[in-house]
Amino acid sequence: MAGLAVTDHETIAQSIRICKLQKENPDFKIAIGNEIYLTNTRENGIKYWHFILIAKDTIGHKQLRQLSSRAWMNSYWDRGMERVPTLKSDLEEIIGQNPGHIIATSACLGGELSSCVLEMERARKVGDEQTAIAKYNQIVEFMQFCDKIFGDDFYIEVAPGTSKEQIIANNKLVQIAHVFNKKVVIGDDAHYLKREDRYIHKAYLNSKGGERETDSFYEYAYLQDEDDLKKNLEPSIGIMIDEMCRNSMEMFDKIETYDLLHNQTIPSVPVKKYTEGLITCKISTDIEDKNILMAFEVLDENKYPEIYRMFYSKDIYERYWIHECCAKLIDLDLYNETYFQELEEEARVKRVIGEKLGTNMFKYPITLKYYIDMMWECGSLVGAGRGSSCAALNHYLLGITQLDPIKWNLPFFRYLNDERTELGSLILILPSCKKRV
Repeated sequence: MAGLAVTDHETIAQSIRICKLQKENPDFKIAIGNEIYLTNTRENGIKYWHFILIAKDTIGHKQLRQLSSRAWMNSYWDRGMERVPTLKSDLEEIIGQNPGHIIATSACLGGELSSCVLEMERARKVGDEQTAIAKYNQIVEFMQFCDKIFGDDFYIEVAPGTSKEQIIANNKLVQIAHVFNKKVVIGDDAHYLKREDRYIHKAYLNSKGGERETDSFYEYAYLQDEDDLKKNLEPSIGIMIDEMCRNSMEMFDKIETYDLLHNQTIPSVPVKKYTEGLITCKISTDIEDKNILMAFEVLDENKYPEIYRMFYSKDIYERYWIHECCAKLIDLDLYNETYFQELEEEARVKRVIGEKLGTNMFKYPITLKYYIDMMWECGSLVGAGRGSSCAALNHYLLGITQLDPIKWNLPFFRYLNDERTELGSLILILPSCKKRV
C-alpha cells in the first residue's frame, strides 16, 4: 500500500501521533480523517448514519476540529449511549463556506446511502412501493447534498465483503455512481489488523457485558491485502478493482503531507502598553511612575539583571508583567531585597523554560489574570490555585492567587524549575457568574 487513512469514530485525537509517525515514515502517506455520525437533527430515536471525512490539508484539518468540537459540545444521551452527531447544516456552514479542503466518502453499510439502498431493495422485493419511492427520493437528496458540499471530492464507497447485503449494496452503489457521475473507491473498513484476529476482536466488543452482533458485520473488518480484496469483491464488482484503485490513488494525490506540530502557544489578551526603559527621566504625577522610581532606589542592575532586562524588553507582555509585579510590591510595601530576589528568580526560570518551549512564558499568568479579573468583575466567586501554583510570587502579585508564598514559605521550584520544561498548571474553581461574560 502507498498509504492509509485513519478515521476513528467521531474523534481526531490521534492527529498529533499520526503527524509524528508521518515524519518518521515519509514514504508512506497517513491521512487524518473522522468517521462522523451525520444526521439532519439532534434528537432521540434517530439513526446515526456513518460518513467519512478526510482532511486534504491544514485547512481541512481545522474544519475537522471545528466539526468535532461542535458535535461533542452538543452531545446528548440516547438509548444508553452518548451521541455526538454532526448535522448536515454543520457541514454546510463549516465546509460549504470554504470548500475544497476535505474529501468525503459515503462510508460503510452504516452510512445513509448504503442503508437507503438496502431498505429500497427490501421494499421492492415485498412490493412496498411507497417505502421504495421514499428511499429512492432520500438517495437522490443525499447525493445532491454531497455534490453541493464536496463536488469532485465526494466518492462512493464499496466494501470488500461477500455477505448478501454487501453484494446487493455494492452493485447498486456502482449504478448510483454512474448516474450521478461520481467515482467509486474501495473502503476497507479495518477495525482489526489480521483476519485471524477476528475472534479476539469479537471478545473485545463483548467485554463490557451483554452480547453484540459481531460475526456478520465485522467478518471482513480487517486490513485486507490485495488477494483478499479481489476475492471479496469478486461476487459483486470484482471486474472494477483496477478502476477503483486508480480512484483511491486520485484521493491519495489530493491529500497533502502536512504537519500540525508547532511550539506551544499561549492565547494573547489585551494589556496596557508600558513604555520601554526605566522611568527615571521625568518626575510624574502618576502614582505608578512615582512608585516605580521609589522601587528602583533598592534595585541593583547587576543584582537583578532579569528585572532590568524586562523593563527594556521589546515585548509588551514582558514589560506588562514586570511593571504590574513591581507596582504591586510597592502597593503592599514589600519592595525589598527578599521579594525582588524571588521575582528575579521567577523571571529567570520563566525565560529559560520559554526558550526551551519556544513560547512566551510571561503571557501565561497574564492570560490567567485577565480571565480571573473578568470573573471577579461579573460577580462570580473565583477559587484559584490548588497546590504548587500558590508558590509563585508573580501569581500573588498579579491577583491570581491570594497567598503570599514568601510569608508562607512556599518554594517556587515546586511550581516551575529549570528541569521542568512545561507550562505550569493552575486549577480554577468557577461557580456560575451572575451575568454572562
